[in-house]
Amino acid sequence: MQQIIHVVRKELRQYVYSPIAYITAGVFHAILGFFFYNSLVTYSRNVVAMSGKGLPTEAFTPTTIIMQSMWFSMGTIFLLLTPLITMRLVAEEKRAGTMELLLTSPLSLADILLGKYIAAMVVYATIILMTLYMPVALGIFSQVNWAHVAAGYAGLLLLGGAMVAVGLFASTVTEKQVVAAVISIGILVMLWFIGGGIGAANLRVTSFLRDISLYAPFENMTRGLLDMRDIVVLVSYPVFMLFLSHRALESGRW
Repeated sequence: MQQIIHVVRKELRQYVYSPIAYITAGVFHAILGFFFYNSLVTYSRNVVAMSGKGLPTEAFTPTTIIMQSMWFSMGTIFLLLTPLITMRLVAEEKRAGTMELLLTSPLSLADILLGKYIAAMVVYATIILMTLYMPVALGIFSQVNWAHVAAGYAGLLLLGGAMVAVGLFASTVTEKQVVAAVISIGILVMLWFIGGGIGAANLRVTSFLRDISLYAPFENMTRGLLDMRDIVVLVSYPVFMLFLSHRALESGRW
């Protein structure tokens, strides 16, 4: 455990002194802040219009109308931004020639990979949790379903765990950061869109692809639905991708 903590601290120091994390966070919050403002204005206008017409607004809540779209936007944006966080994890070590030192150190491959994975997840979770001002602000002026909010953010963290693991794997198969980012984006986009309607002509295959995609379980969580099957799907991605990353580095060692 001490070895993993050592790797985590090393990686977090590199994130702190590197502009990548700050640029990623800045771009993410700039885009999301614009979306949140537009959603808030549109929601307010619609509520006023519905009230003026005497239409019921009980189901037209800020949680389902504003936050649900915000969570979906966060997940979609991070499909493209997560590779920026993960592309240097192993590729930079290979390019700088320090990977050989790590492989010959007392650290095991599992310690190295888990340490790098946890550090990237800390950065991702920090950026995501900085958006908690949105439901808090909505809760001050209206009623918010906090159980739904918890499910949405749980979905974001589980989705992030899967995306970071994919990015880590992509970084283990090349020494070029740009190539690692492109590979990661390609895999993530494929895993996203096979669950969003792009499948096969066969209905069974389409249903299977949707079940194993990142899109379907995350979409359920943004709706406030916590299903153990969705959690298992999202948790299995880091496990499988970390295994592939371990095998990739093990083969490189030999």
